[in-house]
Amino acid sequence: MGDEAAKKVQYFPEGSLLNIMIVSIIDSEKRYTDILKEPYTVYLIETKYIDGGPPAGEPDMSSSIWRRYSEFELLRNYLVANFPALIVPPLPEKRINIAALRIAADKFDPDFIDKRKMALESFLLRCSAHPQLSQDLSFVSFFTQEEGWKEAVIATNYHSKVDSRLKSWSASAKEPDRRFEDMKHYADNLGSNVAAMIKVRQRISDIIFSVHKQHATYGKVFSEWSSLETEMGDGLQKSGHYMDRFAGSVDEALDEDEMAFSEPLREYLHFSDVLKGVAHKQLLRQYDTEKAEETLTSKKTQRDDLDAHKQAIESGQTPPKSGGFSFKGLSSMIFGAETPEVLETKISNLDEQINDAEENVTTTKEELRNFDEEALKDYERFRKQEVRDLKEVLAAHIKTQMILCKLGISTWQDVKETAKTL
Repeated sequence: MGDEAAKKVQYFPEGSLLNIMIVSIIDSEKRYTDILKEPYTVYLIETKYIDGGPPAGEPDMSSSIWRRYSEFELLRNYLVANFPALIVPPLPEKRINIAALRIAADKFDPDFIDKRKMALESFLLRCSAHPQLSQDLSFVSFFTQEEGWKEAVIATNYHSKVDSRLKSWSASAKEPDRRFEDMKHYADNLGSNVAAMIKVRQRISDIIFSVHKQHATYGKVFSEWSSLETEMGDGLQKSGHYMDRFAGSVDEALDEDEMAFSEPLREYLHFSDVLKGVAHKQLLRQYDTEKAEETLTSKKTQRDDLDAHKQAIESGQTPPKSGGFSFKGLSSMIFGAETPEVLETKISNLDEQINDAEENVTTTKEELRNFDEEALKDYERFRKQEVRDLKEVLAAHIKTQMILCKLGISTWQDVKETAKTL
């Protein structure tokens, strides 16, 4: 690496794609399927190098490529399956939430498309900023492979890595890891607080929208009144214009606030579910480890019992009785006691099972340790990211409220000055 490259500032973690490339969704387009002529939307993803071209010796990954929402969905499912310990960024909802978005029930509505485009771009940017996700070959080829990408991803057989138990939340460990219990608790609180924030903001926005639009009635009254007054006519007409301007200013301001504040918060509402999913996957691994240890203990106990039984028979003593009724005891009563040779065979079989059980315990413990280490490291990265993001969205929201308040004050100041001339 040359001195120039060594001095280059890394704005993202080492290995992140965004250190060298710009990723953006620059357009969307409505298309139709060939057979059923069903409409769907595609999004144009553009990738280009920050410095104009690829590093020396590296292939050129700059491109422009169209992708459907279903391909984004496939990409995320693939990443979740291959990186179970990582906090894989969420996608926007597949269905339209009419109550939340306050738009027409049309998935091709321009407002809906703009919101989805922004959310899909955020997904790509977050993945591209991640030091591990951004290095995955299927993720990189999402930007460059026009034909056959979907088939190539499916051919990786990523479905086999998805734990079928993930949809069941009933598994419980005897000694759950407090760190992941804290993660789940934090995710619950994050989700509830963000949902409450979105709900409050929506109520306030509805009130602000209504108040601003009601000022248009002032404008109408002032304008109609001005036609009746000779001396005050011009002043009343001006006041009407001020009120109309004030009423019309709210649409753009609230739309910007929706995109800069509410949409990012909705993303974090989904992030809370992602965190709970990671915590649940850790719990399943903890559960598997405990079950493996229980199986090993049970096998060793069985072996000790059989060995004691065998030694008692060989020494001419009465074999120890197991407590309570057992089919083994009933079998001995009917067919006679087992011979040392039979017991030796059973002990030998149990020795093999114990070896397998010990290997399984070692494997599950190692998988759990690796999962914990990777998940907690990514959780730490996420918490830092969250602080940065929420500071930005709160600042944007405050800015919007200040603009609206200042505009209201300015409007009434103008009306006040006009009133002095009446």
